[in-house]
Amino acid sequence: MRQRRMIHAFCVTSLCLFLIVFLYSNGGEPNVHVNKDRRVNVPCGEACDVVDSHFREEPTAFHAYIEKHFDCKALMLRLKDERPADAWPPPREPPPEVKDEMTMQGLMPAILKNATYYASNNAKSVKTDIITEKNIQKMQSEASKRMLEGSYTKSVTNTVSRCLERYDSAIKGRNGFVIGTERPWVEALLLNVGAQHLTTVEYSDLVSSHPSITTRTPRRLAEDYLENPREMFDFGVSYSSIEHSGLGRYGDAINPSGDLETMAQAWCLTKPGGLFFLNVPFDHGKDYIAWNAHRVYGNARLKHLTANWNVLAWMKSPYNNHDVWMLQKMASVVPVFP
Repeated sequence: MRQRRMIHAFCVTSLCLFLIVFLYSNGGEPNVHVNKDRRVNVPCGEACDVVDSHFREEPTAFHAYIEKHFDCKALMLRLKDERPADAWPPPREPPPEVKDEMTMQGLMPAILKNATYYASNNAKSVKTDIITEKNIQKMQSEASKRMLEGSYTKSVTNTVSRCLERYDSAIKGRNGFVIGTERPWVEALLLNVGAQHLTTVEYSDLVSSHPSITTRTPRRLAEDYLENPREMFDFGVSYSSIEHSGLGRYGDAINPSGDLETMAQAWCLTKPGGLFFLNVPFDHGKDYIAWNAHRVYGNARLKHLTANWNVLAWMKSPYNNHDVWMLQKMASVVPVFP
């Protein structure tokens, strides 16, 4: 009997030690940043596959074009069931269990510097009443005079404005969406070009009193789509947002393919032939993660980020290599609906 008690005590002690080591395997912090069960059991599919040999590449004037099979229902189910991180602050380095996937097996290394580590829970800090008629009209007026600062500088705002004006026929009288907004300067530019209606997608519960702007959280947008699966928008815009997806900087759960999923979901929401204006940090030939601030894209990941999109043009930005890519949804690639 005594021997059995000793064996039982040893097993319990061993189990406790194992749990302690497991929970604190990430630099002394509980290893709960990756929400293993935060989604329904639906795979991301080819949208998150970055193995080049799995796809046929076509050379272009910019970077290789890759065609993938996007299961739009699955991608929207994943978006609908996305949850914030289980722990705060975010980890100071990629969690070991997802590091290989996060860094593309070393092709996109994570650079660890104190200067690039952020713990700013944006979902709680963003003002929710920024989209008012008065505010938007003021920004529209400043933009028409090339005097709008936006969220960066006047030169950045004017660069984006010129991009939109160049493709005004794809915007005038049409409905579009904007991914990520701390200040609705992009919305003001789009309305100046003649957009009919805009949907701003942001994790914060933004409130819009502007008749031409609707707000949606990603979860609510996914619910809208799943209730009536369809390509909802004529065009889309994202400026300095997608490169942050899945890095935990803004209270989101760690997701190695967060940026790829977001772009695939944007593709699902855009009508065939529709345009998407994408801004992410770009470094010719060099991919890396400035942990946990943002990703910087080179040829290795950019071609997967823009899978199924045809690159129409590229415009250099005056802000820290945040170049603007004008993309068009390939009408020949048929989305998968439920």
